[in-house]
Amino acid sequence: MIQYNYLHFINLEYWYCVVYSFFGGACTAVRAVVEAGLTIAEEGDGGSSSIVAATSTVSLWGSLWSGFGAVGALVFGVFSILWAFYSAVAYTISGLLLLLIAGSLMGLLYIRYKELSLYGTLPFETRTINPLKNRWEALLEDATSNDPKRWRRGVAEADNMLGELLAKLGYQGQTTAERLRSVPDAAFVTLPAAWEAHRVKNFVIARLSNYILTQRESFRVMKLYEQVFEEFDFI
Repeated sequence: MIQYNYLHFINLEYWYCVVYSFFGGACTAVRAVVEAGLTIAEEGDGGSSSIVAATSTVSLWGSLWSGFGAVGALVFGVFSILWAFYSAVAYTISGLLLLLIAGSLMGLLYIRYKELSLYGTLPFETRTINPLKNRWEALLEDATSNDPKRWRRGVAEADNMLGELLAKLGYQGQTTAERLRSVPDAAFVTLPAAWEAHRVKNFVIARLSNYILTQRESFRVMKLYEQVFEEFDFI
């Protein structure tokens, strides 16, 4: 005689089979017989007894639909067919997508290989540092220092650099002011900034001027000069 004990609900292998059945699979749970006993088979032969293991197939969906009789069995059969069809289509599409991904990766590697063979031998671009860059950075340091004399000196030197730029561009004159006057209106974008910076420079160096140059104003004027120099890549 075979007795079933409901202690199999604490069996981890059983619950693994239940979870597995959610995905349409089925497995066989081998219930080990312990002292509490899940299944005990006794055979009366000379007073001897033996313990054997019982096996069962766990299929959650089948168990659920079997409670509805023939209709449940029919629904479960249809559902099984649809699930099998869906699985076939899903696996097919997944396989095609994997092939597409693999092909894309291979194509990308081929493009990178061709780019490397085409551009990998080109020499690296070497940037030449403008010799006036260090000169200009030193003037900016003067404008941000705590010494008012260095502020005035920096503005005056920046105006001299503006005169050098105008001479390089072909404008005639002995001084920066003369060269600025020879520049036609709207000759270049930063011409108003050049004029404003030059006027402030005139106030700064004028002996009778009561113009007060602050650190902030000196830095602002230096940035006006910088706009002109950067337009022509002078620094």
